[in-house]
Amino acid sequence: MNVLGIVEHPNLVKLIGYCADDDERGMQRLLVYEYMPNGSVDDHLASRSTSTLSWPMRLKVALDAARGLKYLHEEMDFQVIFRDLKTSNILLDENWNAKLSDFGLARHGPQEGLSHVSTAVRTSTDLELFYTNVL
Repeated sequence: MNVLGIVEHPNLVKLIGYCADDDERGMQRLLVYEYMPNGSVDDHLASRSTSTLSWPMRLKVALDAARGLKYLHEEMDFQVIFRDLKTSNILLDENWNAKLSDFGLARHGPQEGLSHVSTAVRTSTDLELFYTNVL
């Protein structure tokens, strides 16, 4: 929550607010993000979609997502590794600008003097679909 509250970039979904409640099921959280009326990139790539993205729009989406990643990885005072890049986590605002969402798997980058973050190896067919369908 602390990171999401201070991160601000045109290609990252804004966190509007949240609440947390500890009950018999454990800590329950509700996150409220800015409204993204055009849904996710995934919504516009599926064969069931009535409004698929044109090739110029797909390139714009890829560039917007890259700008968001660059900000997280290189331009903040501390590094955030976005580990869940997939078409359903790239949302589209009213002007069709792409914004990264779902920071559930995000991690702080390497500490000063270290060159990497130790994480489990993951494969993702969603990432492959992103590169296949968007680029």
